[in-house]
Amino acid sequence: MFCNKCGNEISHNQRYCNKCGNYLTYNNVSNITNYNMNNNYIESNSKNSDNERHLFVPFVIAGIIIVVILVIVSFIILFNNKKDDYYFDTEALPNGTEQTATVDTTTKKGKYKTAIIADNVYSGISVNSISEANNLIVKDSINQKQSDYPKEIIQIENDIIKKYSITAVNLKEMDPNFARELEKVIDNIYKNFPKARGYLTNLTLTNLDMSEAGVIALFMPVFTFGLSNTNTTRPWIIKTQVQLNAKYFLNPERLEVTSETSSKVGHFPKNATRFSPVAHEFGHYLSFIALLNNYSTNSILLVGDNQIQTYYDIYRNFVSGTFSKQMLDEAYENYVRDNASIDFDEWRGQISEYALAKDDTGNYIYDETIAEAFHDVYLNGNNATEPSKYIVEVLKKYIER
Repeated sequence: MFCNKCGNEISHNQRYCNKCGNYLTYNNVSNITNYNMNNNYIESNSKNSDNERHLFVPFVIAGIIIVVILVIVSFIILFNNKKDDYYFDTEALPNGTEQTATVDTTTKKGKYKTAIIADNVYSGISVNSISEANNLIVKDSINQKQSDYPKEIIQIENDIIKKYSITAVNLKEMDPNFARELEKVIDNIYKNFPKARGYLTNLTLTNLDMSEAGVIALFMPVFTFGLSNTNTTRPWIIKTQVQLNAKYFLNPERLEVTSETSSKVGHFPKNATRFSPVAHEFGHYLSFIALLNNYSTNSILLVGDNQIQTYYDIYRNFVSGTFSKQMLDEAYENYVRDNASIDFDEWRGQISEYALAKDDTGNYIYDETIAEAFHDVYLNGNNATEPSKYIVEVLKKYIER
């Protein structure tokens, strides 16, 4: 069984995904162990008579069609990093325009909830270019900015969109002063990594409802936002987004206490602030950009039939941490060359406890080391740990090439 938020394999009785913190229920767990994704045939114990074989052929064909559909649907579930299975369908209109998904404007935010719906999915659309894909993401965002949407927040969102080339930003209920502080964090990151612009499609508040698992913010490398009206449902529109848990980001005091406490006990790097979770998730984002560059891929926003294999390869690599480990190995070798020899894990552990995070099988999640190294350098600059500085140097090399 697999978590539908991050694709991590999980055991049957788990309540939370050990990798991303997703609260697991029967409806939001993808079980893809009942079929072989590389084979679209069905075995049979039919008799050898010609008549029986002829009668069996239609059933085989029907079975093949069903399996193919299951494969497509399961890939969509597996690669969609969303909390709940809320689907908002749309049909292509005769003139080729798209009908937008219905948004419930009566949603009550609660004390620490947002009315923003971050997991809208559009199906049956007609989209042929990256520009059209971006337009649909923008339309989905704007449609949620109803009359009660604070104008000051809209101005802050527009500034972030314009300055940092993020396609859509939704921070509706966030305190304006806190939102301005958030923009300064983003500004600092993009000044140091100017080539990071243009990959992130969404920065949004969301109701993750996972406070027990400690999920404060979340980076989603892929979210299948749009499915085309074709036999393969491609091209797909893929969102790459940073989500901010409303339970924390609408309660800055709680966020600050959580971050500072985590820093004091060594779970986060030293001097953590309430914006540390944002810096950490942007560390994942930068690592993902480095991975895209390694595949010579400028964008996964629009995935057609010709790009599907590369898309799967990129996502599987990110989940497995293969390229993350490669970057860490390079940084480690550089460090050992310039300094004394040290055990690899001991070297990483100097950053923070979370830099040595493991999954439920006991395997290290190497991208957490990269995110924590970036987090450390963001917080402490030249006073960051030496491993962090070496790791960020390699990260920057792969982003800027």
